[in-house]
Amino acid sequence: MVSMEPSDQFSTKGAGETADARPDLVDALATKARLEAILWTAMDAIITIDETHCIVFFNPAAEDMFGLSNAEAIGQPIEKFIPERFRVTHSAHIRRFGETGVTGRRMGALGAISALSADGTEFPVEASISQAIVAGQRFATVILRDVTERLANEEVRQLLAREVDHRAKNALALVQALVSLTRAPTYEAFVQAVEGRVAALARAHSLLARNQWSGGNLRHIIRDEIAAYVDHGQVSLEGRDILLAAKAVQPISLLLHELATNAVKYGALSVPEGRLHVSWNVTPNGEMTLEWRELGGPLVVPPKQKGFGSTLISTVTAQQLNGSVTVLYEPTGIIATAILPSDIVRPYRGHAADDAEPDGFGVKRNKAKLGRILVVEDEMLIAMQMAEVLAEAGWTVIGPATGMAQAMALLSTEGPPDVALLDVNLDGEMVGPLAESLRNAHVPVVLCTGYETVDDIRLEGCALIRKPANVRQLLAGIENAMKAA
Repeated sequence: MVSMEPSDQFSTKGAGETADARPDLVDALATKARLEAILWTAMDAIITIDETHCIVFFNPAAEDMFGLSNAEAIGQPIEKFIPERFRVTHSAHIRRFGETGVTGRRMGALGAISALSADGTEFPVEASISQAIVAGQRFATVILRDVTERLANEEVRQLLAREVDHRAKNALALVQALVSLTRAPTYEAFVQAVEGRVAALARAHSLLARNQWSGGNLRHIIRDEIAAYVDHGQVSLEGRDILLAAKAVQPISLLLHELATNAVKYGALSVPEGRLHVSWNVTPNGEMTLEWRELGGPLVVPPKQKGFGSTLISTVTAQQLNGSVTVLYEPTGIIATAILPSDIVRPYRGHAADDAEPDGFGVKRNKAKLGRILVVEDEMLIAMQMAEVLAEAGWTVIGPATGMAQAMALLSTEGPPDVALLDVNLDGEMVGPLAESLRNAHVPVVLCTGYETVDDIRLEGCALIRKPANVRQLLAGIENAMKAA
């Protein structure tokens, strides 16, 4: 192959003859032009070598791939573009391929191959090879594809899969440990304790996921653990925004959950007149101090023996976070103070307006008139749990339905409910059409989902409860949706 560029014009006239007299020449030249155009515009690098392994064709894609011009490449040995440690093997491979008589081998059949650019950079390629004899000479053509980006993407996917696997197994192991270590006097108390602790872990996980595992805002963590338990004005928060390191989010969530659970059962949050003040600050040496102070609750009596919750508070803080915690059982209320090392505090770059918290917060839970509720959830165990909890609270449950078709059938026979509790993704079917239909019928819709955000415009304005939700969160979310409607 002599011409290295596509022919712009081809003379179809020989001496003393016209184009019409030589149609075979016209066809041959047109075919040549088409072939050159294809080779010259191909996106893969195409290199042809002769029997001496010297380059006789080098298309523009090859120029881009190897970083040198066609004129610089022509006549050069193909080994120039192969890392030195592979050159002997490569030459032997081409020689054996020529002896086989096989016309070609497909892309990727040669396995992993490394190429060498003009500046000495080594990069991975896929290659196919073919051979032909032209005018008694053997030529081999190699088509090369740079797979650097594809391999990098595959590596990222593999890393992501391993990380997801690692975190999922860690989360399951943590849940297993909590179940194993939890003690309670009755089965019902055991279930409630386990549910609460698993839900605290899930809320921490969701917060980390929203922040791409970079950490979590302490104010958000405190609010997540307390908001489901308190009435308006019972809780006050004091402290500037602090971003905790990722490793501290779950332990501190558990610590706060145990304190909140104790306050609801026995402490300040067990009575309407009780008050809770949570404050935090960063000391000059970078340590963080977190104080939980209860007032106005029942008379505090120090426990006779240390339960798992108390052990969890002390060991998580001291051993996992290298901090310390003291709990004072003052008659007027518990005071718990945690001192945490500087390495768990990160600079906060959020917007103060987004994170501002009033002195008191919470949901005023006046007793709502209970009625009929449609439950749609594709995970049957979760659906059964929801139905049981709602029935115990006084709701008449319609369903539960596990899919759209079943839900629509229930609505056609039972009529519209007073409120609907819907999962967002029903085994791959999004719940948007059902939610839209219910809202058009003026039925309040509560979404209970594992998604952090819901993008479907038909679901905008629906109340949102994130899984896993405890009983208080579930009932409060439904009550709020009813009141808002």
